[in-house]
Amino acid sequence: MIFLENVANTQFPKIPVILLNLLCGLVLVPQTSALEYSVSTQSLVAAQKSSQTTSIFFFNRIRTQTEFEFSENCITELDYELFPSWIDSAKLYSNISIKNSNSRIYRIADLNHSITNIPDASDSTEHWQLEHNLDRALMRCQSGNWEYIIGRQAVTFGGMSVNPTDVFAPVSFKTLDQEFRPGVDALRIIGGLGETTEIEAGILTGKNADAEKNGVYLRSHFLLVNTDVTPLLAGFKKNKLLGLTLQSEYGQLGIVFDGAVIIQWKSAQETAAEMPNKWTAWTLGLNLQWNEKLFTMLDFHHNPMGTIKLSEYLHNAASVIYQEYPLALLGQDYLLPSLVYQQSPLLSLRSSVISNINDGSFTSSSQLEWSITEDSLLSGSLILASGKQSALSA
Repeated sequence: MIFLENVANTQFPKIPVILLNLLCGLVLVPQTSALEYSVSTQSLVAAQKSSQTTSIFFFNRIRTQTEFEFSENCITELDYELFPSWIDSAKLYSNISIKNSNSRIYRIADLNHSITNIPDASDSTEHWQLEHNLDRALMRCQSGNWEYIIGRQAVTFGGMSVNPTDVFAPVSFKTLDQEFRPGVDALRIIGGLGETTEIEAGILTGKNADAEKNGVYLRSHFLLVNTDVTPLLAGFKKNKLLGLTLQSEYGQLGIVFDGAVIIQWKSAQETAAEMPNKWTAWTLGLNLQWNEKLFTMLDFHHNPMGTIKLSEYLHNAASVIYQEYPLALLGQDYLLPSLVYQQSPLLSLRSSVISNINDGSFTSSSQLEWSITEDSLLSGSLILASGKQSALSA
């Protein structure tokens, strides 16, 4: 895999109107005190080999970012993306498309992502595809120790390989391009309550601002002795989440814990089901900076919503909790080692493994990056996967 990159539970009916006015303001307001504009491009050629076939992708992303500074305390940002791509078989369309059957994202309304015609899944011919995405459209204002952000923006929690508290993370938005977290439509308020204490509240809106599709959260961050503590309360699709993130260190060893108790709302039809309605997911991580060049991490993740039986993976993944909570892993217990080796300021190696302890399967990814110039990067990636095939899989 090679790419070349050039860096240049309340309904809120007024929110769509506010976002529409924001977008109009970004385009129509002529008077700004400052304007910044940048363009970045990424091209990726990937070959995916299985035991039977080899699939080839040619994927490109062109991203423009525009910032308007109306005053010292208020700015707006607009990010737009184009995705021209090529696949050797139209049946692989879901691998490069912005949205697919597994995608979940909080947006009131969205573009018709596909500019070209969507191919038939049975078509085995080569296919060109052009998509686009309005990924950021936000206004950010500062008033004293408080910051207000409204519009399409990135909302993310945690900082590990698998974060149980990252409850609003989109799933499978675009598997071939994970550099930018997809934007969601939200209103966030962030305030500083001292030198080491912060509080944040937010509302995320689903399609048409439907109350049943909205999300809400309240998060705090403070320092307790030498430990960063981040508690989180969140509601999503009528479900509730109680989360806690801890970051500390013991000598040169860094220790991170990210855990969440998910309380699932069940309809009357689901109440009698055998599946539980309360889950406790967590990840414990250790990291160590060995020297100036080598940094390593080792995470253990427990996913109680998964299963230890290979034959139950696909059936279990169809459960309601998998459709509403940002899960991608089908097993229960995972070991995730990784390392970063910085040979020089221009050359680095990244390697990581996702190992399913229950069935012995794993995915290994290694990436070598070389900064050709200040504005260009050449990267080569090798991904290997091993495991038994589910009898129900296609």
